[in-house]
Amino acid sequence: MPDTNELLCYCGSGKAFSDCCQPFIKGQQHPKSCEQLMRSRYSAFCCAALAYLQQSCTKDLAIEQSPEHLHSFVSQVHFTGLSLLPLPEPVVDASEAPEQQQGFVYFQVWYLHQQKLHSFRELSRFVWQQGWRYAGGEVVDLPSIKPGRNDPCPCGSGRKFKACTEHCPSGQAA
Repeated sequence: MPDTNELLCYCGSGKAFSDCCQPFIKGQQHPKSCEQLMRSRYSAFCCAALAYLQQSCTKDLAIEQSPEHLHSFVSQVHFTGLSLLPLPEPVVDASEAPEQQQGFVYFQVWYLHQQKLHSFRELSRFVWQQGWRYAGGEVVDLPSIKPGRNDPCPCGSGRKFKACTEHCPSGQAA
């Protein structure tokens, strides 16, 4: 159990950030599975680790996703949650097998932007290129929700939405 003063990982694993995604983001370790890579990329979005986002995807995708575009996105949103979902049929993830060159992770993300709660689901594809790399995904945007002023803030702070200006970081308990 992490120290109560230590930041929990943004990915919602319940582990300390320093024991979960941070070593991947800092380049001290390499993700051993597609899920680890996806979780570490989510955490990188949460803490604006743009270099890691560029390094952890395929070269073609890194060119498409400019650092300027990534910075613009992460500086305007506040991530509030990540959930892993079962892979849709007929997709099968065999990324744990050493001979497998491709893997998939299906997840949902929530974030606040302009006083609305946004969400999307993504079926991410990963490829093995001297380590797992994000190769893109199929994204489905879900309808945005405008929380009521007296509703609990979606960040999990326990405060009313109207009173929550410093939202809890993703993965944190109030």
